[in-house]
Amino acid sequence: MKKIQKYDLKIINAFVGLLASLMIMLTVLVLKDSDSSFTGLEVAFGNEFANLGPWASGEIAFNPLVLLAFVLPLIGGLIPLYLKKGYLISTILFVVSAILILLIPEFTTVTVTILGNVNEIDVEWTYGIGLIIAAGLSILGVMIGLLKLSQQPRLA
Repeated sequence: MKKIQKYDLKIINAFVGLLASLMIMLTVLVLKDSDSSFTGLEVAFGNEFANLGPWASGEIAFNPLVLLAFVLPLIGGLIPLYLKKGYLISTILFVVSAILILLIPEFTTVTVTILGNVNEIDVEWTYGIGLIIAAGLSILGVMIGLLKLSQQPRLA
């Protein structure tokens, strides 16, 4: 019975990391004062949202930081399963992930091409449901890590 309880928090941590990573499939960014929204996959890998042939187009550029923000919780959730004292690394990864997730609107680049001239535009984003849930789950992962770190015996 104790063996099952020993792994309960590790499994919960892994589940939290997996759920936070899966939020990449939900709406992450919504254009303010508009109905346009983008999933995490569209923001991470880039998306052409407007195309008027050779005259004009609009796209979100590929962003590896968004991809990293959603992969880190999965890694952070799995590390305690494989390393004996992996909660320190897990907690750090969840903290970095939470920060990156909350900063996604700041470093998402939108470009508009008009007659061959490429211009970056500033867009006011609001948080989508996937971004809010992913940030909350990453913070939950931080709290689980801190709980486990506080339970570990200290070296004198």
